Amino acid sequence: MKFTDIQQKEFIEASDGRMLGFVNDARISKENGTIESFFLAEPKKMLELFSGNRPTIVIRLSDIKVIGKDVVIVQTKGSEHG
Repeated sequence: MKFTDIQQKEFIEASDGRMLGFVNDARISKENGTIESFFLAEPKKMLELFSGNRPTIVIRLSDIKVIGKDVVIVQTKGSEHG
């Protein structure tokens, strides 16, 4: 799968069906060149439309449960927010 393909998929939290956002970056392992985690930009809320500060959610590859045609289902228990 290409990185651009994963960027077009919505990331959904398995436990509550909440839309987490879309991939905007990835962390790559220096040792072997593989993706370690994805950085998601949370969807903007109405009052945040003009704010440049967008929280980021980090999803480790181990958090991904299912990659579907349009969505990625994740279990984010213990994932970083930053």
